[in-house]
Amino acid sequence: MDKLLYTAVSGATRTLEAQAIRANNLANANTAGFRADLERVQQHQLQGAGHGTRVLAQTQSAGTLQRAGAMMATGRDLDIAIQGEGWFAVQTEDGEAYTRAGGFTLNAEGELQLDGRPVVGVDGPIQLPEYRELDIGNDGTVSVLPADGGLIDEVGRLKLVNPDAALMTKATDGLMRFDDGLVAPQDEEVQVTNGHLEGSNVHAIEELLASMNLGRQFEVQVKLMKNAETLAQAGNRLVRGS
Repeated sequence: MDKLLYTAVSGATRTLEAQAIRANNLANANTAGFRADLERVQQHQLQGAGHGTRVLAQTQSAGTLQRAGAMMATGRDLDIAIQGEGWFAVQTEDGEAYTRAGGFTLNAEGELQLDGRPVVGVDGPIQLPEYRELDIGNDGTVSVLPADGGLIDEVGRLKLVNPDAALMTKATDGLMRFDDGLVAPQDEEVQVTNGHLEGSNVHAIEELLASMNLGRQFEVQVKLMKNAETLAQAGNRLVRGS
């Protein structure tokens, strides 16, 4: 009975963790550049006498779905989307990190930022002067026409990288990083499109169906726990009556 209970609890715990991942995906279905999380589970066979072939579910760190999201036209100068594979680089407190989100902004000093973090350029942070027009080329080159007119000036170039996504993991801030702190090099093959954003790659219907299936699994596991309790109570009655 205890074995049944522990097995059911293991499955129910795994199901709740998977539901949390699916709920987070649904909450970010409209977040630009968001990559859906995937639950990963490994079977763990108990060792030792008396366990037989008992197998419990052991949750692993979540994976990340790498398919591209839909391209959305915005017409905004500072909205940039990557064509095909690749990543933008941003500077965080613990080093360089990578993202597909390209809704950039400018701070009071004219520095290009993403969610309050400096956007990494090929030659360091990118700072824009006051300008009349802004253009970001397919290779990430940032050019401006000064506010007082004159010649178009190149003020920097976005650092665009294309490391193997399997070597990176997504942190709680939604940014991708190398586990060993490595920094990805500039990749000249990565191209961007100005005036567009990449949407989330979450498919809401898939997530809803997965959540429904997980809910059914949880109900089954709860029933198994109740059955284990009923069996334990019946066993106790037999012991007391003997």
